[in-house]
Amino acid sequence: MSDSGFSSSGRGPTGASLFGSLVILTLLAAGVGALAGMHLADTVRRSVNAEAAATPAPAAPVYPALSRLRQLKPLVTNLAAPKDAWIRVQASIILDESDIDDPGILAGHIEEDILAYLRTITLEHVEGAAGLQHLREDLNERAITRSGGKVRELILESLVVQ
Repeated sequence: MSDSGFSSSGRGPTGASLFGSLVILTLLAAGVGALAGMHLADTVRRSVNAEAAATPAPAAPVYPALSRLRQLKPLVTNLAAPKDAWIRVQASIILDESDIDDPGILAGHIEEDILAYLRTITLEHVEGAAGLQHLREDLNERAITRSGGKVRELILESLVVQ
């Protein structure tokens, strides 16, 4: 009798050879799975490292650490022309508070200056994108001048003309 792995009746494999084949296939599948997992983990690791290297460093702050945003009161006044036109401005200022005695008093002076300026402009001055840009630049320049350079920027939050 030869031991070819088949039963003596010649109908199929014996239990021992079937079990041995199953063990070999299981070990082969576990090895292939482990290799595929390591390859996938390495690919993900390289992708994450490449993305982290490509991400730019965070931008440095535009304003110094002692700069503070201070909201001004809503300012409502009439325009120089037409007489029935009203303007409402909501703005904030960025202050360099390191050498300001009282930011509230400075904000009040800037509000007064903005009101005085708004009373001198006409409706045509604030029409369109260019008019809005010129108004923003004028108000920004007036705030910086009024504060002696302690205001970094005036930010227009809203502008309504009626």
